[in-house]
Amino acid sequence: MSSSFLIILNLILMIFFFVVAYMAIKYFLNQIEKYPRVTLEEIYNSKKLRQKYGIEDFINPLDFGFNYKEVAYKSGKIQLYGWLLENKDSNKAIILSHGRGTNRLGVLRYLTLLKELKLNEQYSIFIPDLRNSGKSDESKTYMGYCFGQDIFHTMEMLNSDYKINNFILYGFSQGAIGSAIAAKLYNEQLRKKGIKVDKMILDSPVSNVKKKIKDDARKRKVPKFIVSIVIRIFNIRVGGNLNKLHLSYLLRRIPTLLIQSKQDGATPYGMLMSEYNDIAQNKNIYLKVFENGTHTRIYPDYVEEYTKTVSDFLNVNQKEEINGWKRIK
Repeated sequence: MSSSFLIILNLILMIFFFVVAYMAIKYFLNQIEKYPRVTLEEIYNSKKLRQKYGIEDFINPLDFGFNYKEVAYKSGKIQLYGWLLENKDSNKAIILSHGRGTNRLGVLRYLTLLKELKLNEQYSIFIPDLRNSGKSDESKTYMGYCFGQDIFHTMEMLNSDYKINNFILYGFSQGAIGSAIAAKLYNEQLRKKGIKVDKMILDSPVSNVKKKIKDDARKRKVPKFIVSIVIRIFNIRVGGNLNKLHLSYLLRRIPTLLIQSKQDGATPYGMLMSEYNDIAQNKNIYLKVFENGTHTRIYPDYVEEYTKTVSDFLNVNQKEEINGWKRIK
């Protein structure tokens, strides 16, 4: 076998290796950065999805007894839409932020909880379609990082157009870490505008983006050198902030209730507890763990206990350990 043939063969193998590696990197990056947008019509037209989100007979806030209006606004260049349930006597609002692969309809059922606690008497309520969801523009979301930008611009819009300056951020999964990102990484911009995030409720949150990427890669059996490259590229895409995208960094300053199921397969209980243990002594952090319940759907299985947990947290005065979670007397 001639040396020139071996050189050509090695060259072909090297090219093949780099092409395969490039395709693997591109594929895995796409999996963590973006996903197919779920429109409102897809849920309206699917009995299975309506059952999944507990809205078989409900299609908008009016079905829960709330008047509302559609609001269009911008997050940078991204066009967003949402429902505003306005309380004109209040300068406070609750923002309900959905997670990956759903839209505003995915959190519609929580209007029942807010109504039971009579929070609509104290707050306006805003339910956005974050980017790549519902009516809003298709766009990469970067594991909730860009949701943080959207939630910041949601607060900015509600402040400028409706004079709301005090917020409770109530988020689910990537909408949960997006809420934490908005409160922490945009804190200086919010402060300059006179906007305050008073409390946060984070249900089934992505607790550590880098660990989540590595965990997903391990489950997919992605080679470690591919994962290493993906993480470096992803860090550039999120402005060099990847090492900040975990709850033990993002939380501390704002009173926050973490809600988690031990059976959550999407945002693992162990990953959340690793973050929580670093901030457990902080007087602003509260944790409620449920034995059962699937990802972002704990409430339907524990309606009474979940509702009481949220109520106790919102009326917090003094922290203590009761029945496995830190709450108020």
